Amino acid sequence: MSLQVLTDLHQEVRRLFIAGSSVAVGDLRLTRLLPQLRKLGENAPVFNRLADAVQLVTEARPEQASAKLLELGTLLHSILYTQGRTEAQGTLEEVQVTETRGVTAVPYRKMKSLIDALTERGPGRLEVIRQGYEDSLFQDFRTHVPAVAALEDAYAEIAEFMYDDVIPSIGPAVVPILHRQLNLQGGKGDARKLYLIHHLQGPVNAELILQAAGEGAAEVRIAAVDILGDYPELEDVVLEKSYERRKEIRRAALSALSRLGTGRAADRLFEALVGKDRELAVEPIQAYSHPTLIQRILDQAEAWLNAFDGSAVKTEAVEQLFAVVQCLKGKNDETVRVFLEKLLSSPAFMVKETAAVQEYAAELLLDMQRPEGYRFVESLYRQWGGRHIAYSFQAALRCLSPEEVYDRFADLLRNKRQAQAKELLRTLYDLTEQQALTLYLEAEDLSPIAWDPRWVHLFVDIDEEELVCRFVEGPDRKVVDYLLKKLAVAPQLMKPRTISLFFALFKIGHRETPELLMQALEGSEGKRFYFMDRDQLVLMSLLPGSYAERLEKFAALLSYERAKQEVLEVAERLKTKTKDEAEMGKGAGWIEWIKSKMY
Repeated sequence: MSLQVLTDLHQEVRRLFIAGSSVAVGDLRLTRLLPQLRKLGENAPVFNRLADAVQLVTEARPEQASAKLLELGTLLHSILYTQGRTEAQGTLEEVQVTETRGVTAVPYRKMKSLIDALTERGPGRLEVIRQGYEDSLFQDFRTHVPAVAALEDAYAEIAEFMYDDVIPSIGPAVVPILHRQLNLQGGKGDARKLYLIHHLQGPVNAELILQAAGEGAAEVRIAAVDILGDYPELEDVVLEKSYERRKEIRRAALSALSRLGTGRAADRLFEALVGKDRELAVEPIQAYSHPTLIQRILDQAEAWLNAFDGSAVKTEAVEQLFAVVQCLKGKNDETVRVFLEKLLSSPAFMVKETAAVQEYAAELLLDMQRPEGYRFVESLYRQWGGRHIAYSFQAALRCLSPEEVYDRFADLLRNKRQAQAKELLRTLYDLTEQQALTLYLEAEDLSPIAWDPRWVHLFVDIDEEELVCRFVEGPDRKVVDYLLKKLAVAPQLMKPRTISLFFALFKIGHRETPELLMQALEGSEGKRFYFMDRDQLVLMSLLPGSYAERLEKFAALLSYERAKQEVLEVAERLKTKTKDEAEMGKGAGWIEWIKSKMY
């Protein structure tokens, strides 16, 4: 109690030293301490002396206040000095220090905002941390301790950024800090620390990893068991952990076994696949490349396939077969291809209940990129009454000429109400999504698929407007008339479909397109433009330079300042166009500017 009163009095006296003795006379904060000092003075006379000194300060005349305040301060400091201790309790221990080679000339003033972002809570911190990373501030040792602490940040995106980018960039210098802050009974943050210690030091911490795998909390144990996959000499431990009661531990152990790559590991993975851990075994087996294991899986798959005898399909049997098919992902062996083709040729298997397995198998055949596989998948839709036409079409694009693809599939689109026509149209839209951007994408960004020029006429006939815009390549009277007819429907509304039509007309070099676009913008009177999206801005940038003044007048109609400034920026760029660039719909620096709007 007495020491607290002395501390409070010291703070008040220090305050008055700073503020000036002129405000000490009648100071209420000093006056409030007098009763406590008088009470303590009943047992210790020194407190009465302090109380008298305080009273003299508060009641002093202005010209005497400075002297009385100095006397009070001298007495108080003398008393406080006697309360100090010079001896230290406990035993001496060697202090571990951070490596000091990471010393930079960055002032602490600039460093503080980064350290605050790492150690405090609240919004906007990730941007500060990213900027600090880009400015190489994490090479300064003053950031290392808070950087490691941020691995436990409640905001997962910050913790992951520290784990993925920041801590690895610091390098081995941060390892001692990771060791000091590691708590085996911790959570996700400590699991990250364990992974980083392993990644930065390599497999040299077997004792620590074993301890974490046996004694750590759940998250730490999972990480430790997974790390054991880099310790071949500890295979017995990993095998033991693969039978743990906790599902997450078994998953980590199976992942570790897939990296060990031994015969015993292959046996355990196969056991898990055909047993209760079927779901957990799929991903480790996908990452595994043991030929004996693949053959065992194919043999088992053959046995399960033979169980489909035309009777009622059991859910368990479908799930078993789906698991083994998933295990074949990334396996480009001839035996795998043969099995997948057999699977998709089996009438007993090709039923509604196995649709998901069928699609996965077809995708695997496409991913194998084998000519035989392409030809087989291309025939699927004919073999099974139009089913899997999406995969057949993709395979045809890879193994047939553009003319052959059109001849085989075009007529299937004539009746858009049929199921296979709908599926084929969805596939065409998915495959040609980037073709909508061909007007302002560079060659390396374009799709490698070659298309027969007859497609665009087919899309005109069946009225697939967006596909017409994507497939049009050059001037064509039938296509131009179709596009202009579609554009005539309320172009001033500037809907996404209207923008696609304008892009298509620019693409084929239709001479009236700039005027049509400008009239559509002017007809809108700026009422619909709360903001300008990428496509609208890029479309305006394709206007010839002679339209700059009209575009500036259009900008004046816009109510929202941001939209107005973006349009004015386009108008300024139009003024820099040369004659040739105006003909091409391009301007100085147009590619860089357009890409800045795209991404």
